[in-house]
Amino acid sequence: MSRPASDLLDSLPAETSQRLKEHVNQTLLEIIQPNSTSQFAQNAPVLAKFREAIAQGDSKDDIEFLRQFRALVPITSYEHYEPFIAKFFASPCREADVKDMLAPGLPCFLAITSATTGKEPKFFPRYRPPPQYMHPTMTNPSSEDREDSQGSQELAVSAGSSGMTRIHRKWDIEHDMNRLDLWIPGQTAPYAVALIEGNRAFFLLHALFVLADSRVSTMRFMYANTFVSVLHYIEDEWLLLLDCIEKGIIPDIETTDLLRGALKKHFTAHPARAAELREIGPPGVAEGWAVRVWPALTKFIGITGGIAAVIVPKVWPVKCGKFTTPTPCLLP
Repeated sequence: MSRPASDLLDSLPAETSQRLKEHVNQTLLEIIQPNSTSQFAQNAPVLAKFREAIAQGDSKDDIEFLRQFRALVPITSYEHYEPFIAKFFASPCREADVKDMLAPGLPCFLAITSATTGKEPKFFPRYRPPPQYMHPTMTNPSSEDREDSQGSQELAVSAGSSGMTRIHRKWDIEHDMNRLDLWIPGQTAPYAVALIEGNRAFFLLHALFVLADSRVSTMRFMYANTFVSVLHYIEDEWLLLLDCIEKGIIPDIETTDLLRGALKKHFTAHPARAAELREIGPPGVAEGWAVRVWPALTKFIGITGGIAAVIVPKVWPVKCGKFTTPTPCLLP
């Protein structure tokens, strides 16, 4: 089987490579310098050597700052952050105890993971991006919003997808139930699916809507291993999903009761599509399964480094039919 067509370059011209390095260094500085004043950066034992080196060096020397960061900051795991994140769940939880925890200020929400790599879900504070990295639809909070609140505040705990959608569109969580009929352009499922609790229901409903649509051209996941989780659910519930697509049924799955009415409005019977999928078969039947299910699929966007790197050899044959090592890229 021939290598899939690709626009990726094997190497960059020297000038472009140098510009890329400068861009990476500048971006890294804009992230780690503000975060170096966070509670985690100032108190985490894993960063003790980095703190000591910075305290003894020239704080205005960006080149030295980056050198020390790369030399002394090790790869971290959730265990290093867990004692700090636990403060968000303390009772009572005071603003002073959680402010500037991992980045300046208070997070917009706490993202909960799908627990696909462990038995228990993990929580990550998600902060508003710096102005230079904000999406055009995003705005900085007003001066009133930035002032410390004198009363209590609630911090939403939600999936990263719905949380980031709220940030991008300047939505508050209190009015989520008023948005159940929305289907945001470019998404493979209506907004109501993003509000589903429970990993099984969340993945199955996403799988249902994306399988029903043969026009999908781009798939975007935070981490590549999430795609593998979706494939597992599709394979396990293949007959159920095809039956629902054929008859236009929303499956009776736990945690979807309050959302079923809204989901039904967005889902109609597709017997012809169900027949196509039956002929193709479930994931794992043949290489190149994804491009057979979605002929227009040309882009797969997601983090493939770190722990997700081990998943790439599993993703590529399913998507393209033959494994080729993807070229690392820097996404804006």
